[in-house]
Amino acid sequence: MAATKGVSRPDTRARLTPLVYLTAATLLAVDQATKLIAAEFLRPAYSIPLLGPWVSLTWATNTGGAFGLMPSATAGLVVAAIIVVGALVLLAHRLAGSRIMAVAVACLLGGALGNMIDRVRLGHVIDFIDLHFWPIFNIADIGITVGAGLLVIATIAGAVHPKPADQEDE
Repeated sequence: MAATKGVSRPDTRARLTPLVYLTAATLLAVDQATKLIAAEFLRPAYSIPLLGPWVSLTWATNTGGAFGLMPSATAGLVVAAIIVVGALVLLAHRLAGSRIMAVAVACLLGGALGNMIDRVRLGHVIDFIDLHFWPIFNIADIGITVGAGLLVIATIAGAVHPKPADQEDE
């Protein structure tokens, strides 16, 4: 059915933008809650087996970026996170043209905020999920990884269609 002039159809981006913020807020809340629990119950050099020999809860902190790269670069990582979060907030409406893109942006936003809060509040990121063959990580890291993966999938699938600024209200 073709849209006629003067009759507006529901804008997918407008419908998906709240999904972005709700999903990001949920991810952020779960990330911060699990880090508080980890800080309360886990101790350095002590692991709690969760799923046999495959997954444990292990206390770790990280002053660097992913995989411990750039140790002690907390200030630079906070600035980078502020830029990423700001860009995601400013572009969320334009990027959320499909569900997969909305979820990708939400995961990136929630994860970036979760680790940024740790860096600002504590000077390091709290990590606690230990797969024994991978660096220890947290829920925010999962969000960032899932968001980046979905972004790649959406790009390959052609779901990335940012709306030009001059067409925002059409």
